[in-house]
Amino acid sequence: MTTGRALEKVHIDRHLAALAVILLVVLAALLPSVLTAQSQSSADNGVQVGDRWTFDSRDEITGLPGESFTRVVTEVSPNEIILREATRGQSGFGVVVYDRNWNRTENATFKWKPNDGRGIQSPLAVGKEWRYGLEERNTKTGNAWKVTLLSKVTAQETIKVAGGTFDTFKIETRHHDVSATDPSKTWDYEIVGWYAPQVNYWVRRNFVTKVQKRTTETTSQELTDFGRKP
Repeated sequence: MTTGRALEKVHIDRHLAALAVILLVVLAALLPSVLTAQSQSSADNGVQVGDRWTFDSRDEITGLPGESFTRVVTEVSPNEIILREATRGQSGFGVVVYDRNWNRTENATFKWKPNDGRGIQSPLAVGKEWRYGLEERNTKTGNAWKVTLLSKVTAQETIKVAGGTFDTFKIETRHHDVSATDPSKTWDYEIVGWYAPQVNYWVRRNFVTKVQKRTTETTSQELTDFGRKP
């Protein structure tokens, strides 16, 4: 009888051990999704007045450095984030209005209806894509464009920039503009951005601009510093 009980206990222990292994495998498979969701949730809700990001830009055609600029959050509401942008070596600053997903809605020169579509769509996940249509208008000249975009999250990557090393979502966007008054005039933009939930913002973006399908500009912006109000 004692031997039978011992054998039964061994069988139960082995069964429990097998279940534990299966559970660990399932948890390991689910953990990246859980962590991603947690990180993205933090990004959606974590922007605060006083947050700031400093970038260096670069002309990738010539290899020459461009402007350095700092963006600071001055106001946060349920629907909007207001940033003040100052360029090093220049006096004054600009104000940019975003929605809560980092899509611009207006600045000193342009307005976008409903927004510029260059932000994110929460929650982010590899393979997610979204199409967008909007109107862009220059409030000083009255010129307007019809815009269509296609964005896709193509990867999760850990990248190193001057401001640190970050876990990011890589988002690729194709942006096509057509003049509202002359459909023969077109502009195309190819944008690759690396969005880091850790800092609630992009840490690198590459831009290619084409006019009438000919490349006119290739630039990049890289995070060099970030911080939060103490």
